[in-house]
Amino acid sequence: MPETLLYYVALHLKLASAPRSSQLVDIFAYENPVSSVSEFKVPGSSNPILVYQFHNLFSQERLFLFTTSLSTGEASSPKSITELFTTSAWLEREVGEMHSICFGGKKDLRNLMLQYGDASAPFQKSYPSIGVKEIFYDSVTDNLVQVPVTTQI
Repeated sequence: MPETLLYYVALHLKLASAPRSSQLVDIFAYENPVSSVSEFKVPGSSNPILVYQFHNLFSQERLFLFTTSLSTGEASSPKSITELFTTSAWLEREVGEMHSICFGGKKDLRNLMLQYGDASAPFQKSYPSIGVKEIFYDSVTDNLVQVPVTTQI
């Protein structure tokens, strides 16, 4: 059910008289940084956050829809909104290729940037993106020293 909820919210934004968002500007995805080694992710197990950006042409307002708890598997893939916003066809292809997000009901599955058959998902992070140790040079001992990250105020 949560997979189709995004579709119905986009349908409401397109047809409702109050928001009247008549244009989809962008779809992008990102991952929250991993903060410790114990949270180290294996490739293909990422949990991206998908963001839809809508633009109201009349009032010049922008609306961002964030989807959390997405997984890259087929079981909980977001439904494609290409039939509501034709611009989403290209954007969903790009996000799907770079982050390995499968959109349900998507008709055009061609790659945009990667070679055909390549399922590498280059924007998925399979390594910690936040360090847990600081490295600095100690001139007295002539060594590189690693210490836990500290916050200096």
